[in-house]
Amino acid sequence: MSTLAPSTPDELHAWILEHTKLRVPRKSVCAHHQAPFEYLLTSFFEPSRDQIIWAPRGGGKTSLAAVATLLDLLFKPGVTIRILGGSLEQSLRMWDYLVPLIETYDQQLIENSRGTARRIKLTTGSQAAVLTQSQRSVRGQRVQKLRCDEVEHFDPRVWEAAQLVTRSKDVDGNTVRGTIEAMSTLHQPFGLMQQIVDKAQSQQHDPTSSKLIRWCVLDVLERCPPTRDCASCALWDECKGVAKTHADGFFPIDDAITMKARVSAETWANEMLCLRPSLRDRVFASFDRDVHVRETPHFTPDRDSQWWLGIDFGYANPFVCLWIIQRGDDVHVIDEYVQRQRTVAHHLTEIEKRPWPRAPRVACDPAGNARNEQTARSDVDLLRARGYAVKTRSSPIVDGVELVRAALRSATGHVRLSLHPRCTTLITALQSYHYPPTGGELPLKDGVHDHPVDALRYFYVNVARGARVVTRSY
Repeated sequence: MSTLAPSTPDELHAWILEHTKLRVPRKSVCAHHQAPFEYLLTSFFEPSRDQIIWAPRGGGKTSLAAVATLLDLLFKPGVTIRILGGSLEQSLRMWDYLVPLIETYDQQLIENSRGTARRIKLTTGSQAAVLTQSQRSVRGQRVQKLRCDEVEHFDPRVWEAAQLVTRSKDVDGNTVRGTIEAMSTLHQPFGLMQQIVDKAQSQQHDPTSSKLIRWCVLDVLERCPPTRDCASCALWDECKGVAKTHADGFFPIDDAITMKARVSAETWANEMLCLRPSLRDRVFASFDRDVHVRETPHFTPDRDSQWWLGIDFGYANPFVCLWIIQRGDDVHVIDEYVQRQRTVAHHLTEIEKRPWPRAPRVACDPAGNARNEQTARSDVDLLRARGYAVKTRSSPIVDGVELVRAALRSATGHVRLSLHPRCTTLITALQSYHYPPTGGELPLKDGVHDHPVDALRYFYVNVARGARVVTRSY
């Protein structure tokens, strides 16, 4: 049996088919998706990079991660790999794929007995093991590859601890880069996987950030036989016949049809087509990254435009400042500043270092009028002392939310609000700000997404209502 490592994508694909019998699609069917083979390419050929895998239920995430682990164990001597699932049961699913693959390839390579609890070591010095879903299990690890399955179900504290466990290693003169792979369906609005995906999307142009790979059931569907009637097929709405010409996967068509009949349209769209999770409970359901996020405003900043700062005060919670250009009803947020545990004086110094024209107007949190017990001056006083014209009108949260909604998309379809891509915190907040699952009129105050939204809300409440500007000199 050849021990030569695959050196090209063609060799890698042929090796996988020969030794695992898995037919891994090399081309995506859907626009803006990636083929599952892209995951294995990025994982196997060094230098690899962190990856986020967003894929459907039954779409091969776990089995392909087992194949990636097999390839690393066989062809990267001395590599150390850990498997971490959303639960121990999920971790063992990948393990149950992996061990038979190794035994089928060459059982003599296994140095320790298969009976060793959730750990395997090869004669090459490579080793893999399963971790339990706990901080204690994760902390202290020093591994080259960490594969995280069903991240949607992770404890966020475990995920945070997992970010520090990887270390690169020299293997036969080549560097095996320390990487983390996170794979999951994405069906929980505002959950951990959505946060991870949102972050990856906001950094997609950064070659050092996590690579986002997404495929849906169509991308792994088997080739449809010519004899099947498209007109009567339950998959026609999403397929449109491409399964007859482009599909080359492993997911049985009849299974897909059966599953679609069992579940709601919403579940099918979320968990099998890998569309966004339900917009139910989202405060700003009309926010659309493709519509509202722009490199430049749809109007030209000129002398008819006004510069504003929208500010939400905070210390333990984040202090948020937004740079806003307004021209008539059109608003463009061009930058943001988000920082915790600093004084307002420090924040103002950092804000005034930014390369934008000084914004003479500030719309901010009315709570900033409260006087400090030690200095007898308020945060608003500090702003006024720096020469800003400050508006601090009070308003019910629901009123401000409605003003932001109307700016995102009015009842007549007009879009009056856009954001620069650098405003990543605000973009994520508009996507994730939501109502409690128990219901209610007021959005959830989660200490994360509410503060950037509040800074934007204060701008709309004060500007739209024509609140009185108060200036003082000291």
